[in-house]
Amino acid sequence: MFKCVITMYGLPYEITALREVEVELKDGAGMAGVIAALREKIPALEGRVFRPGEDRLQQLYKFNVNGQLYFDGMDFKLRREDRIALLVPVTGG
Repeated sequence: MFKCVITMYGLPYEITALREVEVELKDGAGMAGVIAALREKIPALEGRVFRPGEDRLQQLYKFNVNGQLYFDGMDFKLRREDRIALLVPVTGG
C-alpha cells in the first residue's frame, strides 16, 4: 500500500474545493482502484465525475498520469513516484 496525492482541476476541484486529495492505494493500482478510493473519500464525485455505482469515469473526464491522458476504457498501473491529476481537458476556438 502507498499514499498517492491526486491533483484536482476543473469541475472535480469545484465540487471538492480541494486542489489535492490524498488516498491510499494498493501497489500497481489502476483506474478502477483510484476511482474507488476517491469515491470513498469524496462521495460528491459520484454521478458527476464517476459513473453511478461503477469504478468508471464519466465521458468528459480524464486522468493525467505523468503527462499521459487516460480516459474511460483505458488503464494504467501506478507506482509510488507517479504524478496523477483528475481533469476535464478543455478545448476552445
